[in-house]
Amino acid sequence: MLHGRNYRDPCRINRRAHNLARQRVLAQQVPCAICDRPIDDAIAWSDPMSAEVDEIIPVSCGGSATDLRNLEKMHRCCNQLRSDKSLAWAR
Repeated sequence: MLHGRNYRDPCRINRRAHNLARQRVLAQQVPCAICDRPIDDAIAWSDPMSAEVDEIIPVSCGGSATDLRNLEKMHRCCNQLRSDKSLAWAR
């Protein structure tokens, strides 16, 4: 998506708040939001079963990157499967 010169990415406006919210979600001991299997936090990021944080409502559609109610923890492979689809579709 191309943006004008004055475009400000919502995720980068307050990077500290975004990173803090992401850390809080990753610290939760919850199952994957899509497959409902446990997430092993010891697995390195590049592994498909590693943990990722995704927005329920994408920032591009008006969702918040810092609101904990809009963030969910899931496996990397589940997040890639979901892509830009809804949670219901991915489940």
